[in-house]
Amino acid sequence: MKKTLTFLFINFIFVMTLSAQTITISSVPGTVEEFITLRNQQATTPEGGAALFMLALKIYNDYPELGQQCLVLSVDKNLLWEGDVYKGYSLSKSDISLIDRQFAGNNKIADAYIKGGNPENSYSVKLPYVYEFTNNAYSGDKSHGEFKVFVKCYGADSPRPINMRKNDKGIWKAASWSSILVGVKVPPASDDL
Repeated sequence: MKKTLTFLFINFIFVMTLSAQTITISSVPGTVEEFITLRNQQATTPEGGAALFMLALKIYNDYPELGQQCLVLSVDKNLLWEGDVYKGYSLSKSDISLIDRQFAGNNKIADAYIKGGNPENSYSVKLPYVYEFTNNAYSGDKSHGEFKVFVKCYGADSPRPINMRKNDKGIWKAASWSSILVGVKVPPASDDL
């Protein structure tokens, strides 16, 4: 009976996961213009848009001013507020506050989604950054302009969802991402004294 349940569960997981895709980022943009160029190349799919959002989080963690601009450029316009971060827009104060609180608790959250970063190596990552995505039967229909992808997290036991929305220029942007900011496993304590 236990083998049958295990087999059914594995088959259920297999059926639920329809496709997997990786997005590779070879270099980190150093300017807004470079980020826009990369976004316009990569964000033509929900996975590409999600990768650029994940990269924007990484940039924000490392270079907050540029990162805020990149976040504005990778988030659905319906979630933006009037502000002075980029061309009259900014993220809501509550969204930035949530990101800041979560990063203050663990500044390795953004690194936990990059292949190679894990608790055992204190989420040490290096270029190229590789993000792994899956979707399932409930992800939606890309032709309707809304789609949910799941990004692999090397600091958690399961992938985490990002809802993506396509704008009128065909660029996919993050529409909901709160699960991405949930904490990750803490690296083991060092024995160095």
